[in-house]
Amino acid sequence: MRSKHLIAPGLLLIATLAGAQTPLAPEALFEQASPSVWVVRTADAAQRPLRQGSAVVIGPGRLITNCHVLRQAKSLTVGRENVSYGATLEHADPERDLCQIKVANFHAPPVAIAGSDALKVGARVYAIGAPRGMETTLSDGLLSGLRRNAQGQLDAIQVTVPLSGGSSGGGLFDAQGRLIGVTTYGLRESQNLNFALPATWITEVPERAQAALAARQAPPAVARAGPTGDRVFEYRLTDRMTGLSQPVVLRLDKVDGDTLVFNQGERIERKGGGLVSIKQFRGGEFDLAAPSEGWISKPPEPGQTWTLNYNKHVDSRTVSMNLTATVHADAPVTIGARTFPTVRVQFRGHTHRGSGGFYNSSPYLANAWYAPDLGRVIRFEASARGNAPNAAHQAVDERLELIDIRSE
Repeated sequence: MRSKHLIAPGLLLIATLAGAQTPLAPEALFEQASPSVWVVRTADAAQRPLRQGSAVVIGPGRLITNCHVLRQAKSLTVGRENVSYGATLEHADPERDLCQIKVANFHAPPVAIAGSDALKVGARVYAIGAPRGMETTLSDGLLSGLRRNAQGQLDAIQVTVPLSGGSSGGGLFDAQGRLIGVTTYGLRESQNLNFALPATWITEVPERAQAALAARQAPPAVARAGPTGDRVFEYRLTDRMTGLSQPVVLRLDKVDGDTLVFNQGERIERKGGGLVSIKQFRGGEFDLAAPSEGWISKPPEPGQTWTLNYNKHVDSRTVSMNLTATVHADAPVTIGARTFPTVRVQFRGHTHRGSGGFYNSSPYLANAWYAPDLGRVIRFEASARGNAPNAAHQAVDERLELIDIRSE
């Protein structure tokens, strides 16, 4: 008898299989699990194909895949064997690179998900996905490592199972046919170093996605008294991997000399754009990877260059940046009824980041548009993608742009 646990309205997830200790023959395992693994295809606004990956059925009309599979997608479908369904993104947890998608009138069987006690180094495991678009491909190998972060929490499942492009979002199964991971990435120029995200994370996706969205949308406390003039700077943060966006509102509460206090002390800047302190990384990569004094701390001059080499520790993660900044003249930017001249600063180099002994080193490119009249960055775009065990859920493709300035 299967025990069932409800994790979201309409979403039924099977957590354990009583008495399922006898290994299945590979052909029996494939027959049991393969109907639950589908191909994901994405397209842009003009319906031109973008990416292809895999997805696993986790409940009625719900599948799980990697967020990076959906990067920049304007539409998506799931399909197999000449059958295709339109799908929509329901919950996104880009920090862990897991996205839950929803399909109407979809009745494929959900998988059984094993608990964390089923993860044993040396156990035989099986992957089912669509490498290079080859639907329902079965491959096998060993669970070769359980990789943990600095807090001892499971961060990735290392396997010797071969994984190729298109496998992202597919299922990693134990010998009883239970889902233990979502196949995600491999290390290039390395033999049998491939990784999956723990399947136990799947139940947390809706709650984590909703909590993150609520935190970003929560308005800051309103000060009873403060400076006049431009007080509220509303930005929009867009994750271009998923297409999700949310407002980032900075409310100026206090001016003390050349110090600007925003959001009841959550963020403190110096006039001209310098950063004094920050407590909440609402601005995504713009806040997470910023130098200690901010990306631009004073009006730059076209043609000016400088280097930035620094390390940051954010929660359990380490972020190292090795960049060269170059200033370019740029066109005016209109915000509402006001137009501001800008200069663009390009940051190019490498970023090195990770946790739990695993680090992602990758090329890094960012552009910051600075408005001297406002003394602040009004647009910031950054992208990075590396090849490391946790690279997929540390990929960066974001835009932060100022969309409104008002007195209250």
